Amino acid sequence: MRYDPIDNIILFGGSLTIVGLADWLKNESIEVKIYTSKRHSVERLTQEKNLEELINEIGVPYVITEDINIEDSLINEITPNTVGIGIGEAWSFNSEIIDAFKGKLLDFMGIPLPRYRGGAHYTWMILANEKNNGMRLQVINEDMVQGVFDSGEIVDSIDYQMKKTDVKPSNYFAREVTESIDFIKSFLVEAREGKDFELKIIDESESLYLPRLYTDIHAWIDWRRWNADEIDRFIRAFDDPYMGARTTLGDKSVRLKDAELVSDSTNYHPFQSGLIVRKYNNQAMICCSGGIIAVSKIIDDHGNDIMSSIEIGDRFFTPEDAIEKALNYSAVYDSTGLKD
Repeated sequence: MRYDPIDNIILFGGSLTIVGLADWLKNESIEVKIYTSKRHSVERLTQEKNLEELINEIGVPYVITEDINIEDSLINEITPNTVGIGIGEAWSFNSEIIDAFKGKLLDFMGIPLPRYRGGAHYTWMILANEKNNGMRLQVINEDMVQGVFDSGEIVDSIDYQMKKTDVKPSNYFAREVTESIDFIKSFLVEAREGKDFELKIIDESESLYLPRLYTDIHAWIDWRRWNADEIDRFIRAFDDPYMGARTTLGDKSVRLKDAELVSDSTNYHPFQSGLIVRKYNNQAMICCSGGIIAVSKIIDDHGNDIMSSIEIGDRFFTPEDAIEKALNYSAVYDSTGLKD
């Protein structure tokens, strides 16, 4: 499949990748425009700025829409020299848009497709202690359902290893930004040089689907059933940029972040799990079946640091009904955010 000549690129979705890519494209003699959703536009991507503010900063035209399929102007912007790239877009495209691109509407996947389809990709990877990562560009077709199923042919791909120091979702996201911009830039450079890309069918025998998550519901720690290693991975999986793994202390809900598994030869019993047995070096040491978890950050549901109020002998506990709800709750999103 050839994509040259290219003089117009339309980016769909929202992320730091879109901002970085659009900033590069505007200096490459390529017309670029962004279509994003309301949810993406207000998402804070740096400490100071959301997506819309960052797009305005680089001076690229954009449209915020709840449904890409009702944007009449889009069809008129698609020419034989236009390539469309979806990067975490909130919508599924209808046949009119797909047909207008004539095979040049692509979807970027920051995962080693077909593994880790669904949502909350990096949370699921950390839970599984997964360090094998990758990225794919695939053709968008009418059978694809955003966030559920991807069946288009693979146009280009890379695989890479996460570092040992990549322990939180924020580390995975940061790595994705640098890797994804380089990956898509490389694809576009080769495409403009006239490379003929071999389209590859997805091997469904390797597929893995894991659904979207909602931290407030799914992030409850099961102290009674999980061992120290499993709890350590769970806390890290819901760490930054998320609010943290949940549990209770007395009658209050709290969140745990910055976890570290501490080597300990003592064979702790599950009955001891959740007990705070030591405070040392600004860390709370929590007893778990099979080891100790050191946690450096304990906050309430409003984000306030409550480490100073934690006492040795206190016990973290998660009610059974919270765990049951976490196991049975399906998070559903549309372009505006979470829908119950």
